[in-house]
Amino acid sequence: MKGIEERVKRYVLVTTRTDEEGHVRPLEVQLRGKTYVIDEVLRVQRRNARRVGGDGICYTVRMGNTITEMYYDHPRWFVEEKVYTESC
Repeated sequence: MKGIEERVKRYVLVTTRTDEEGHVRPLEVQLRGKTYVIDEVLRVQRRNARRVGGDGICYTVRMGNTITEMYYDHPRWFVEEKVYTESC
């Protein structure tokens, strides 16, 4: 059985679109060689990444049925990646 032991700050490659007013919208994120399309941006706010440290602009996004958070800490993007462990 797997359990989440911790989360780590993982810097990721993000494809974005910036409009003429300077608003940034993430379109897709690449994590561990796999690309995930971002279907919808649900919320954007400045926030601390409490679990892994750091802060930035937090984008709450939907990718399919999954809702997750990504942080833009100029000039890089990061996520709070789950680290799984095997338990007995």
